[in-house]
Amino acid sequence: MLQLQNINVYYGESHILREVSFTIEAGQVACLMGRNGVGKTTTLKAIMGLLPVRSGQIALNGMDITNEATDRRARKGLAYVPQGREIIPHLTVRENLQLGFWARATKGDSATEKTAFDEVYRLFPKLTQILERPGGVLSGGEQQQLAIGRAILSDPKVLLLDEPTEGIQPSVVDQIEDVIIGFKNSRRFAILLVEQGLHFAARLADAYVIMAKGAVVAAGKTSELSAEEVKRHLVV
Repeated sequence: MLQLQNINVYYGESHILREVSFTIEAGQVACLMGRNGVGKTTTLKAIMGLLPVRSGQIALNGMDITNEATDRRARKGLAYVPQGREIIPHLTVRENLQLGFWARATKGDSATEKTAFDEVYRLFPKLTQILERPGGVLSGGEQQQLAIGRAILSDPKVLLLDEPTEGIQPSVVDQIEDVIIGFKNSRRFAILLVEQGLHFAARLADAYVIMAKGAVVAAGKTSELSAEEVKRHLVV
């Protein structure tokens, strides 16, 4: 589904990602873990084409997308919810959501559009109450729901989530967890989740990838993640 092979990324002359390799299978939820500053967000940005890859290969469904533009990656099935959410502040909630739908490779007819939006409204009922509000005035929890809803409307094959629970009130964290569990059970698309909360990740993820100093240092099934590995790579 999504495969990174020996990815190297630089900021100027600073070598940030070092030979990063891992695979996310179709329908799988995988958690990308590690201390702050080890390269997790950089990895997601490289996957989306927001940062150039100096060497290595990124493949989606067997197709090399290493040098594809970000918009083409989106149309091929990558969706990204960044840590800062990046809601367009002067657009309404409805307009932000429409941007997600327009990113679909195949938009379909009006019935398809209604079905897609109805799903987002079912997952995040709060959005139906604030459709005409500008994105910039929303609370953090509302913005996160909007950002995830917008990504889902693009009909992704792989959804990239960068710390979706950071700074969010507990009730919304529970709601986001329920949404991820629902998609995990349906296996409709793969999810690569960056999450600092070990217990949150353990409840949701099928597999894990741990990074340290820009490199992958451990990977496997979440059920096999040992306390020793957590202590070595995650505990400050």
